[in-house]
Amino acid sequence: MDEFQFHFQPKVDVQNNRVIGYEILLRNKEQNPHYPAAKMEKIIHSKKEHSHFLNWFQEELVRLVQLFPTVQFSINFAPRQLFYPETTDFFTTMQPYAKQLAIEITEDAPLFAASTENVDSLTIDQQLQSIFASIKAKGYCIALDDVGSGKNSLDEVLKYTPYLDQIKFSIVKCTKKDIKEETLHLFLGAWQRFSEDYHLDFIVEGIEDQATSEGLKEQGIVLQQGYHFGKPSKCIKKCR
Repeated sequence: MDEFQFHFQPKVDVQNNRVIGYEILLRNKEQNPHYPAAKMEKIIHSKKEHSHFLNWFQEELVRLVQLFPTVQFSINFAPRQLFYPETTDFFTTMQPYAKQLAIEITEDAPLFAASTENVDSLTIDQQLQSIFASIKAKGYCIALDDVGSGKNSLDEVLKYTPYLDQIKFSIVKCTKKDIKEETLHLFLGAWQRFSEDYHLDFIVEGIEDQATSEGLKEQGIVLQQGYHFGKPSKCIKKCR
């Protein structure tokens, strides 16, 4: 796994102008690093390769959290990865650091488990709920990524709300579709209210300029992430 490296992007509470943690983003080691989508797809589809990847990931993560014991980190898992027993072992091994970690569940294809061993498509939701409950019981924070703007619709979010601590909304997909600003703020307001009703942190990512950040702050959305606060970097600074 020498071709992979960690990059970090800050999450910011703009109300207090404070970095509250970092999302760990997997990148390759090319001159212009980017997420190795094709490579990771092959890894996720192979139990053996995925096991090797988790071993590397665990070693790197332990080294990181021990180096920065007061910093909060988010790590991404695709739903397909959660069905491997090696992933369960990973969460058990990393449990001493659970309070320092948030597990971000990315969006995935509706039939994401079709090629995963021992998964009945009729019970995917029930099995995921059980997996989420197990992760939660180990003390991890769980976040659901790309709500409302991807495949994680309201219906999907409601299935897993009892196990969630955070939901994340990316405005990038909305702005690319030329949604009117007023409509976008109403849409975000609905998700913000949903988060308040279910006692979830609501994080908006994809913030690329001060005007957008200020507009969301005025709306009461203060947990933000995006290039405006820092592009993914190999270096981090301790949270204040």
